[in-house]
Amino acid sequence: MAEFKYRASDADGKISEGAISAADKREATALLAAMKLAPITIKAISESEAREKEKNSSQLKNAGGEKTALALFKKLKQLCGSGAMPVSDAIKALGLRSLDRRVKAVSAELYKDLSEGKTLAAALRKYPDTFDASITHLVEAGESTANLGFVFENIIAYIEDRRKLRATVFSALAYPVFLCIMATGVVLLFLFFMLPKIKTMMANMGAGENLPVKMMNAIGDFLMTGAPCIIVAALAAFVALRLYGATRSGKRKIDAAALKLPIVGKIAFDADVCRFSNIASTLFASGVNTTEAFRLAEKTISNTEISSRFRHFRTAVNDGAPISAALRRFELLDDEDVDVVSVGERTGSLVSAFGELNAAHSESLKKRIKTATTALGGAALGLAFLLVFIFATGIVLSILGLSQGLVAK
Repeated sequence: MAEFKYRASDADGKISEGAISAADKREATALLAAMKLAPITIKAISESEAREKEKNSSQLKNAGGEKTALALFKKLKQLCGSGAMPVSDAIKALGLRSLDRRVKAVSAELYKDLSEGKTLAAALRKYPDTFDASITHLVEAGESTANLGFVFENIIAYIEDRRKLRATVFSALAYPVFLCIMATGVVLLFLFFMLPKIKTMMANMGAGENLPVKMMNAIGDFLMTGAPCIIVAALAAFVALRLYGATRSGKRKIDAAALKLPIVGKIAFDADVCRFSNIASTLFASGVNTTEAFRLAEKTISNTEISSRFRHFRTAVNDGAPISAALRRFELLDDEDVDVVSVGERTGSLVSAFGELNAAHSESLKKRIKTATTALGGAALGLAFLLVFIFATGIVLSILGLSQGLVAK
């Protein structure tokens, strides 16, 4: 198969450009005719151009990230919302004139797919590192309901909230990590530079080792022998878990075990509840029916155990069970949250009900992460200061012992 660039017009005389795969020029013409496009020019893409295109596509799949996604959707909101421009035209304009290099490159690739008849959601799925499942499913729903402007606003809010949460975690851990690195440097200096000299001086003076020095020796022995063994064992366990988690049953068991962990389990649970409640609220607000909304919401859940429960919940709802009863039955929400959904069902306001769930669990997620980072930071700081205290005490006591030995002589 070869690649062909084309420029064609539709029945209304609108000109479009793109690329298409075909065995030869005749087949490319036939494919364009099937798309109801009248070719103006068809030109084969050279092998070097094809390699460059493949290289650029590969780079886009592995780069960009949410920063690029956020910038793209902000521009699309401006052009398609306030400017009322069709999405394909907006993406074409960004691919030609955007000042952001990544946005321009992504938009150019997206427009090629759109010009070939693909939906925006399908085009976005080619770049999973930049547009995750939550984003693509929201776009898919927006396209099906012709309500992309509203969806773009929700995607922007979703990405910004995620960035704020990540920034909060990093800022909470930055200072403890910095102090731990400094403390580690001081400990290594004491252990491998000052301690041997002190031990030599004490041995020459005939003085015995005090308790802190003995503790320092034990720490040194652990760092030289025990720590490497623990690191190797941890790496082996990590690789084994990754390999086991690559299987469906293995991932299911690992995810189920993770939910039972004291802090990590609650964080994972809140994160998935936030995801599916947020997308469900947005989809309901966009006019998507209950069956389709829950089908798309299920695909955003990362924990396979929760996803399995949600699948059973969705089946029960499709069979006629009340949403609140099904949520309680499959342990997706606690009683207070179920009551919120129950009120939403009775009042016909599932949008606000799932919106409240998202807000409540987002706040809970932030508190749990803050608690976890505070505890981790406190433990790290405590350990660092304890090591520094032991080493400082050992040095001071050793110096005092040497001084007393010199006075005695």
